[in-house]
Amino acid sequence: MTDPHEVSHSARGRLREISIGLLIGFCTLALVVWAAFHVFHTNQLVAAAIHLPLPVEVLPATVRTLHVTIGASGTVQPATTIVITARDSARVLQVPVDLGNVVKPDDLLAALDDRVFVASLETAKVTAVHADNQLSRMEALEKKGYGSPTDTEKARTDAVAAHQAVVQAEIDLVNTKVRSPAVAVVLSRTVNPGENTAIGEQLFQLGTIDDVMMLAEVSEDQIGFVSLGMRGEVGTNAFPGETFVGSVVKIGADVSTTTRTFGVYIRIGNKGLRLKPGVTGYARIVANRTGLAVISTAIINPVGDHATVFVVDQNSVAHIRQVRYGLIAEGLTQILDGLREGERVVTVGQQELHEGDRVRANLSGPWNNK
Repeated sequence: MTDPHEVSHSARGRLREISIGLLIGFCTLALVVWAAFHVFHTNQLVAAAIHLPLPVEVLPATVRTLHVTIGASGTVQPATTIVITARDSARVLQVPVDLGNVVKPDDLLAALDDRVFVASLETAKVTAVHADNQLSRMEALEKKGYGSPTDTEKARTDAVAAHQAVVQAEIDLVNTKVRSPAVAVVLSRTVNPGENTAIGEQLFQLGTIDDVMMLAEVSEDQIGFVSLGMRGEVGTNAFPGETFVGSVVKIGADVSTTTRTFGVYIRIGNKGLRLKPGVTGYARIVANRTGLAVISTAIINPVGDHATVFVVDQNSVAHIRQVRYGLIAEGLTQILDGLREGERVVTVGQQELHEGDRVRANLSGPWNNK
């Protein structure tokens, strides 16, 4: 005879198994439905096959400040070059400087034989005194009626010429001492003791170094981002770990045919005169541009400064837009023309897009999987 308690226990066991099976089946069905929904709405090929909007990510074009550092190697050069020429013709007695020497204002560069010029100055002074006395005599005679106004005027002209000769003789004497006009380094010297100078002959070439120039060779694909006044940071091999700060004061107009670079001149203060011409280093030119920008992944088919983006309108329809772009930095691209602030641009998923495609924006697509 069957125990009623055993029958009841067996029935409850079967009911529990049925319940668990139904629960597992329901969960499996839910998972399948969710997976199908996820695939339909995140996979562009599947979404296109069943005529659903294509999943993409979009971000609006916004005004931002872009920061970019343009690097270039270069060499230190004098801020300016000064050519020193002879102003007297005389024998050279002394040349106390040589190539590479640093000179300061009024330092002696060369001394010429000044004996002839000293004598010329003395003669000019005596002549001027005589001319002044002669003028005084002629004025006195004219007052007494014994001299003519013409003779007095000639005496006055002679006195002026005599004083002018004194001034010129003083200048000629000063010019026998050739001196530096600025803080500079001697770049060239073409005169030696015992030689005779000719008026206008080049004696020295000096490079001023109270300020110096870093001539940075910037590649032609980056020169468009450089402008006058931009901050420049210069590191040198001579002073490792130290940064010299200046600004861009000149941009070369010609490109090197061998290196395809432009010369960019960065003026640097040279406190202590430590930086000398010829020192090599590396310049970092910091560019800051404020303008309309988009995430760089939005840019497709770049050619020159032109490219293509997809813009999503209010009806979630994608449209191809030609744009002109500029600076690229920090994952952003500056847009110079072709977009307005606030327009939504496709940043991910545009490779399968076509003009007029319906899209579904900012869904969790495969590009977000870590």
